[in-house]
Amino acid sequence: MGFLSRLFGRGAAAPNEYRPSQIVHEAFGGAVRVFEVPKGKEWHWDEDARDGEGYTVMSLKYILPASPMPLGLLAKIYTIKEGFSLPDDPATTNWREVLGVLFSDISNVAVAVTHQKTMEGTQIPACEAVLDGAGADPACPLRIRERRAVLNEEQFIVMAMGTPEMFAAHAAEIDLWFSTAVFVPISETKTA
Repeated sequence: MGFLSRLFGRGAAAPNEYRPSQIVHEAFGGAVRVFEVPKGKEWHWDEDARDGEGYTVMSLKYILPASPMPLGLLAKIYTIKEGFSLPDDPATTNWREVLGVLFSDISNVAVAVTHQKTMEGTQIPACEAVLDGAGADPACPLRIRERRAVLNEEQFIVMAMGTPEMFAAHAAEIDLWFSTAVFVPISETKTA
């Protein structure tokens, strides 16, 4: 058997499809990173950055098309501009008010104290909520899981949104999204 035959095989068996166990998505020069993004070809992703009145937002989105509603995974940083009010403490979030526009009715809100990791491993205090109810548009069952953390002038948000059935079918991807999303706060980019 020649060297190339030993290296590449004799061609009898088809090569295995390359399936990495971990895929990292680094967005906005590394400011937003998710270390375990969904791997299926059916997922679509987008990066979006925009300025609003008093803030800049950078958002990484993974969307799984589905009917009646897609499953969306988001990781966002809001940076508040100088002269504007700093983000509220996540512990004081009125989840029904903040996310109510997405629902026609909210039947359940479960809130837990947690943390959000930065790229350097800092644990920032955070709050996470799961809301269930009827979506406003489209009018179908809707579940939103959202984590909020604040550090100085930045607010970090990790979110999943879709039907309860999509949450059940893709629980592993959602849990990986939440457990591996990290941010690089401005304070970690400053050198002494």
